[in-house]
Amino acid sequence: MDKAFLTATAVPLMGLAGAIAYKFRPVEWQKGDGKKVFEDSETGAVFQSEESVSPERDRKGELAFRAVSYTPWPVEEGAEGDRVRVPVGPVSNTQPRTYVFPRILPQPSKVLAVSLPRPMGIVLEEDTRRGRVVVSELAEGSEAAKRAKVAKLNKALESSSVQVGDVLRGVTCTNFVYETQALWGAAAPKRTIVMYGADKQKWLQVMGALRKGDKSDGHVTMVVERRVDRQVDIDADVTAKEAKTDY
Repeated sequence: MDKAFLTATAVPLMGLAGAIAYKFRPVEWQKGDGKKVFEDSETGAVFQSEESVSPERDRKGELAFRAVSYTPWPVEEGAEGDRVRVPVGPVSNTQPRTYVFPRILPQPSKVLAVSLPRPMGIVLEEDTRRGRVVVSELAEGSEAAKRAKVAKLNKALESSSVQVGDVLRGVTCTNFVYETQALWGAAAPKRTIVMYGADKQKWLQVMGALRKGDKSDGHVTMVVERRVDRQVDIDADVTAKEAKTDY
């Protein structure tokens, strides 16, 4: 009976200890089956590659990501695309991280990260033929409209404003992130700002991401791609009633 009791108590404790040790193990490259695996301790993102491939890092030594829906995917060194710095992490302690966005518009174009308070005053529409979400209007009197007017007078400020015709590539939103400790009841889930990648995502999913967050969570960062010649790139078959939302 003593042996049975010892087994019944020791095995679960050993499993718990192993899980805790795995969670707090040093972040390092691991080799296996000819591949390297790396885990980012801040986001939990895992990168696996061939031995000859390395993930891209910023000046702080942190991984650079490509946002696919809510998932941050590390990119390999030299990956094609524009680099933007976006604040993400716990609501009370966001930190800038690097995100990579390959250009999708006819060139010349550029990718920008613009931070705006809620409500932003931006009307978005779905380009159904190209599968994109575009900025169609700026609400009069909104912060977005004010910045756009100032940018017309000072070209140097264009990068701090959203313009009609911009294509939405990504946007920050608020999610509850459950850390490993939370599964054991040791830590509550954290209200976290994450980057949502809008590329090839359905209209309703993008709108759902835009609704995730409160004014108290701070500014929203929109990543947009813009034609340098400022041509509006909204498809004619956009249906305003079904695919038009004001944020």
